[in-house]
Amino acid sequence: MIWVILVLLSLVIVAILLVPFLRATSELRRRADYDIVVYRSQLAEIDTEIEEGLLTAEQADAARAEVHRRMLAAEDAEIKHPLSFLPGSGRYARIIAAVAIGVMVPAGALLMYGALGSPNLPGKPYMWRVHNDPAFAASVTADTLAAIVEAKPSAEGYAQLAHTYFAAQQYEPAIAAYRHAFAMGAKDPVSWSEFGEATVMANNGAVVPEAMEAFINALQAEPRSERSRFYLGLAEAQIGELRKAVSIWRDLEKSSDPDAPWLPMLREHIAAFSKQGGFDPQSIAAAPPDLKAMASANHSMGSAMQNQAPSMVQAPALQPAPSQPSAMRDPTVMAMVQRLADKMEKNPSDVAGWQRLAHAYVVMGEGNKAVEAANRAVKLRPNDTSVLIGLAEAQKAAAPAGDDAPADVVATMKKVLAADPKNGEALFVVGLSEAKAGRGDKAKVMWNEALKTIPKGDPLAMEIQHRLAGVAVK
Repeated sequence: MIWVILVLLSLVIVAILLVPFLRATSELRRRADYDIVVYRSQLAEIDTEIEEGLLTAEQADAARAEVHRRMLAAEDAEIKHPLSFLPGSGRYARIIAAVAIGVMVPAGALLMYGALGSPNLPGKPYMWRVHNDPAFAASVTADTLAAIVEAKPSAEGYAQLAHTYFAAQQYEPAIAAYRHAFAMGAKDPVSWSEFGEATVMANNGAVVPEAMEAFINALQAEPRSERSRFYLGLAEAQIGELRKAVSIWRDLEKSSDPDAPWLPMLREHIAAFSKQGGFDPQSIAAAPPDLKAMASANHSMGSAMQNQAPSMVQAPALQPAPSQPSAMRDPTVMAMVQRLADKMEKNPSDVAGWQRLAHAYVVMGEGNKAVEAANRAVKLRPNDTSVLIGLAEAQKAAAPAGDDAPADVVATMKKVLAADPKNGEALFVVGLSEAKAGRGDKAKVMWNEALKTIPKGDPLAMEIQHRLAGVAVK
């Protein structure tokens, strides 16, 4: 229906522009004919006035001369019209101009819409979004709830507001609301785990110390907190402790309901990180996270992964290096990394070892060293997608801050796609480069393809959905 309306509007506009051109010749011709008729009537009146003795012969001749002069002026006068600036601006020039306008206006409008519009973007009226878009509905509800909570603050009110913001994927407001709730006495495990996930999402997918503390608090209140156990496993994976991560995830898999919606995503993580670590996941014993050890490690890491202003949410394997990795420069930590580096020089064929070393350098903020270590792994397994993704992680760490799709990272991810065309992480990153280049349509295709392989509950899937909602299609 909308296309019919647009076509009709275009036709009306073209008609308005064409009418003056099509009417110009006939209107101007009628005016000249009218003037000639008037002048001929005046000549006849002169003859009548002579017969009646009102004019002398000399006066009549002078009057006739003046009327003839006006007749000639009317016939020879330059016709002033919109096309007078065109050479030979007569009937054919007006026809050519009319045809040009009739073709160029609709064609130009179509080309402009194709370049700047979003022809494939479905319509989303306000009420439709309220009833069919959960994130939008939650956002609308949050705005109303915020006013109520500010008027009558309470721990329960702020917790509900934070939960609503969390459902709307508005993580920064959710974090702020949860902090108010905690300050007023909220201690329930759901609030702690949601606060932790919101903090992870607001910090580019990194399980920062504040998020770890929240997950630990949640598990101390409820040892079965699935969300907290998953992210603590992810925290282990992000510092290179892949076996510990798989151990935590296997324990979560074991205790989860067989119909739990997160199980497919969890199993994909187990398989992917086991492959990256070069071990069989079945060889790893399931074990819950060691909360005491993790709390101690979280304290010792301190600012290893400082909170960053979220420029974009990325897959965990492509996190930027911490901006102030002071705790990671603790002499003990640095000594451990150096021992790993020395070990790799003695055993240069250990791919998994080079990957662990590269990731350690990433966490320490040593981007160039990370790239060097990752390249050693790539030389050993040039077609291994997990190794290539490790290189991309290192390249991201070495890139200038603020560049969400560095050229070398994109080039590496294109190699990943060459080996695995359905790799969701690579599709996301290469899609970012397409969007950055103004090719929103290609980015949208790649991101939709990525969503087919990424579980719905995965943070990367949530980010892709968020970006699809705002991508400019060309």
